[in-house]
Amino acid sequence: MARSHSFAAPGPSRAHAPRQAPSRALALLLLACLMPLMVLAAPCAPAAHAAPPVVVEIDDEQGIIADPDALGAQLSETSFRDVAAQVELHAVTLDIGAQGADPDADTGLNDAVRNYATAEHPDWIDGEKWADHVVILTIDPGNRKVGIYAGEDVKLSDGGFEDVQDAMKDDAQDGDWAQAFVAGAEEYADLLARPWWQSPGAIIGAFLALIALGAGLAAALGRGVRARRRMRTARERHEDVRVKRRETDQAAARIPRDSVYGASILADVEDYRRAACEAEGLAARLPERPGPLWGVAGGTAGRAKEYEESVRTADDADDTIISAARLLGRTGDFAGAWQLERRPLDESLAAVEDTIAQAGLDDEAPGGAADALRDVAREVAGDLEDISRDYLEGARTPDACLERLDELTDRLSLASARVREEVIGSSAHDEEEADVM
Repeated sequence: MARSHSFAAPGPSRAHAPRQAPSRALALLLLACLMPLMVLAAPCAPAAHAAPPVVVEIDDEQGIIADPDALGAQLSETSFRDVAAQVELHAVTLDIGAQGADPDADTGLNDAVRNYATAEHPDWIDGEKWADHVVILTIDPGNRKVGIYAGEDVKLSDGGFEDVQDAMKDDAQDGDWAQAFVAGAEEYADLLARPWWQSPGAIIGAFLALIALGAGLAAALGRGVRARRRMRTARERHEDVRVKRRETDQAAARIPRDSVYGASILADVEDYRRAACEAEGLAARLPERPGPLWGVAGGTAGRAKEYEESVRTADDADDTIISAARLLGRTGDFAGAWQLERRPLDESLAAVEDTIAQAGLDDEAPGGAADALRDVAREVAGDLEDISRDYLEGARTPDACLERLDELTDRLSLASARVREEVIGSSAHDEEEADVM
């Protein structure tokens, strides 16, 4: 059965209440915390007393109600809350066309009820609105429409009017007109002056708030666990940084200022000193032994993360600075420092055959990129040993040896790139596929 939009004859009957401005983060948090408690506590409050309608009237213009007296008795038993205004309940059946309205118009039923009330019940109308206390449930059986109209003091929200129409619809579709009125009246009574905590929206909101609270609590506890773990790890690394602080400062002072390679290390020195100072400052603000709930708050967890990052930067840089001072000054374990410097090239040389095998070039004819890569690798390996000997014996300056090491690395990389290009060239079907590969 089609539904009619309710109206206020001769003017609007359901003015929209102004919406409140969206609440801020703090208000949302407070609401999330309080709503579940309020909803859970609400059933403990004393229930409102039931109040029947003060007037029940059946206007069956279409003659479709088999027993108007029985229907009136049922409607009289409708329990409205006594916190609501007194209700005058009217059940009306009519024909839209007979009331001088257009059955095909969207406002046809509204216009018909307005015309009927003006002619037969002017007391239902108060100027431009329905009179106070008046609630009208209307059915047009021929045009299969239902409508609900009410005075300002007993009106529902727009959604409430639609809920009442929906409650009437099924029985009206079955032709059980009396039951349709009863269902509409009961739904109206249930919605009118209903405490907020009994509304489905409030219950759902409370449930979602509980979920949000649980998720927020779990996130906070997890944040605390991570913060305390960061603290423990960072404290251990910080002790190592402190132990090596003097050695690192001395190493920084030995790095040659005129060395091309030393210039980049001096930038690391600045990063190291800044991070070491930040770590000390943060350590002074953080507890030595965090409690089980420490770090739950975002601020404390943030400081733990800052501390961890500062310590990591300082710890990574001090090893680099000490190794660079040994390497460039040939002091201390400079042989070990050189070994660390040449290790990436050694690893690349050791991977040459695997690279060729993965490329599927093992059986290529001589003169291909694979053989070229092998030749370059043998030459680079020999040159690497020569330059290593020169460094360790002091035959060349550290800068010269490092420059030669870079050249050998570039030479091997170029030969490897040619292998890649040859594989792509033999596999790709066109230039576009080659670009993708």
